Amino acid sequence: MKKRSLSAILLALIAALAITLLCGCSSYSKIRRAYEAEGYTESENVESYQAQIVEALGEDFESVCSVHLMADGLKVALILEFSSTQEMEDAINDSESLKGLISDIQKSDFVSGNCVLLFYTPLTDAADIFKSTK
Repeated sequence: MKKRSLSAILLALIAALAITLLCGCSSYSKIRRAYEAEGYTESENVESYQAQIVEALGEDFESVCSVHLMADGLKVALILEFSSTQEMEDAINDSESLKGLISDIQKSDFVSGNCVLLFYTPLTDAADIFKSTK
């Protein structure tokens, strides 16, 4: 009887861990909450420009990359959210334009999970907020 209870508990823990790992792929929600706590709001206008922004990167990343713009007046942060960390690494390896753009950033504080801080307004707290989510 004790063995069955232990097995059931162990199975439940493994299932919970698997669900957490599968659902916890994106770090964008943590990043969005950090920006919102500092008074930023997510601009919904960027969705209409997403195709152009992704196209400007020189490749077709629309299927693996979403663009998010957090803004607080003139303070802005442009964040690329990849489908997963693996998709981000694959996109960087497969694209010469992204290799040049992100390869140095990838080793810096401007990557948090599957998200990359691509642009921010200098002399603001936008970069520090992103770095705090690592």
